[in-house]
Amino acid sequence: MPEISVDGCNVHFQDTVRSLPRTIVFLHGAGSSHRIWRDQWAGLKGTARLVIPDLPGHAESSGTARDSMREYAAWLSDFIGELGLRRFVLAGHSMGGAVALTAALSGIRGLDALILAGTGAKLRVSPVIFEGFTNRLPEFASEFVDLVMAEDAGSGLKEELTTDVLSIRPSVFLADFRASDAFDVRDKVGAIRVPTLIINGDGDRLTPLKYGEFLAAAIPGAVLKIMRGAGHVAMLEKPTEVNNVIASFIQSLG
Repeated sequence: MPEISVDGCNVHFQDTVRSLPRTIVFLHGAGSSHRIWRDQWAGLKGTARLVIPDLPGHAESSGTARDSMREYAAWLSDFIGELGLRRFVLAGHSMGGAVALTAALSGIRGLDALILAGTGAKLRVSPVIFEGFTNRLPEFASEFVDLVMAEDAGSGLKEELTTDVLSIRPSVFLADFRASDAFDVRDKVGAIRVPTLIINGDGDRLTPLKYGEFLAAAIPGAVLKIMRGAGHVAMLEKPTEVNNVIASFIQSLG
């Protein structure tokens, strides 16, 4: 994986063919990593240039997790500047979607479109999640994954995601959850003026479908695609369907 220095920190990221006309920068969610987008990395090559970083303090990137979406958005602007990207699409999952929304609302240069997966204009974090990650992570990890995934998700995928959760420092999760819990741009998202695709699992219990419906109603021209039988991580639970929706959206941009 390539690596660049951003604000004194080493950032690990995935990158594909640079000659393609579109670039999608994928942003993972709270306590996660580039691996959450692995099926898009595998399935969307050739559709666009794909760039998937680990946010600061996450997985293979150094530094520390940021305290707010505004700070993550500022970091993102620096990262995109270091890559020399002049035009790009931002695709964010959950907290990554909040970062993408914040960047869009702050007027980040070069933004062509948004893809918002399992996210909302406000992200409320249950006290149960804070308590679990603070006091009993080993046993809470599987409970958290049960919340994240649809009830009928395969046991193998749940076990894999549980392993990923246990590999992340609890302090990173807690910093991200605090930043997410404080996020609220419900009164601002109507100002977004770029094409926007919203992806929501109909079984999402962390960011229920009503979150995606609010975004679709508030952002002019936004399109909502509902992934039937998917929970909070539709990109892992329904990868083919999600990839098809993203590919069609990118093609529609011309």
